[in-house]
Amino acid sequence: MKIIGLTGPIGAGKNVAAKILARRKTAVIDADKLAHTLYKEQSPVWRKLVKAFGSKILNRGGKINRKKLGEIVFSDKRKLKQLNAIIHPHLKKLVLNQINLVVVGWQLVVINAAVLEEIGLIPHVDKVWVVMASKDTRLKRLVKSGMSRKEAKLRIDAQVSQKEYFRIADVVIRNNGTLNSLKKQVLALLSN
Repeated sequence: MKIIGLTGPIGAGKNVAAKILARRKTAVIDADKLAHTLYKEQSPVWRKLVKAFGSKILNRGGKINRKKLGEIVFSDKRKLKQLNAIIHPHLKKLVLNQINLVVVGWQLVVINAAVLEEIGLIPHVDKVWVVMASKDTRLKRLVKSGMSRKEAKLRIDAQVSQKEYFRIADVVIRNNGTLNSLKKQVLALLSN
């Protein structure tokens, strides 16, 4: 079994690339979706988040309002670091557990994670594929998806630099063009 770490900044097309791979009989582990399970009400992570950021991050039902939490952490790098210190160790454990669950029967497993390096998964993958698009392209995509321009800029600026993604990349998938262009690149990599 081969494990690919699929990463890239917000708006680059990493999730679209993951969907293309999932349609090609590839097991895809989505770290973002796994991270959302950590926010479960009254879980250890939920308690740590409420302690760190206060009850203002909760909605009326007592669930974490991820939009509100995002507004707090993406406007303050110190708070983002605090959030990551709470989430990342638990997320790494969840991803590694998922790898162990899907080992049997799959030739290729893809870990789809924007924070692949930050959560310590590089040693657990055979190759790192980075999906990259220009900052301007990413900003346009995020605004088109419904995010305000200000929020999109904050999220882009909160992530590691393109240089950091290139540093860890074994393969760079450039995605400034069409969906068809992205699909061709991903399928070409799969055939190698």
